[in-house]
Amino acid sequence: MKSIRMSSCALALALAVAIPATARAKAYAPDAIALSVDNDDLKAIVASLGHTLDKVDFNTDVAVSATDERGTKYVMIGTACGVNGVAGCQGIAMQVRFDQGAGDVSLEKLAKANMSQLAVSTAWEPDAKVIAVTRYVVLDHGVTMANIRENLAVLLAVTPEVAKILFAG
Repeated sequence: MKSIRMSSCALALALAVAIPATARAKAYAPDAIALSVDNDDLKAIVASLGHTLDKVDFNTDVAVSATDERGTKYVMIGTACGVNGVAGCQGIAMQVRFDQGAGDVSLEKLAKANMSQLAVSTAWEPDAKVIAVTRYVVLDHGVTMANIRENLAVLLAVTPEVAKILFAG
């Protein structure tokens, strides 16, 4: 029985080495320094938060959409991809988009939301009746994966406050 266990371990190790790193799912490593990201990195961040991954690769090579535990849908889109000889994307646009619905949004409320919640940028598309709350992360010279995850957590925490301001009164 001992030789079977050793053979199983040897086989697992051989398979792990034989499968290219890009084919294996990345595990979230909070202390890992990211100079750039790919879809596997973004998926690992989503999974580390226990969120549901909805879609990968839609209008760009590096992008995921997900839903948090409260039902908030968000996207993470890689930017500055494949530039200056760096593989992957050196920036991440994190965004929550939602319908204005019957809410009474105004330019004054939009300005107030942007001034009171400086951690994000809020845009309003009045013709489409859509609100976009965005946080942008620059990875130049490297940031930890924990920092990227925390930036996403900030976006998700601040978005309800933005909505309160936009839909007040």
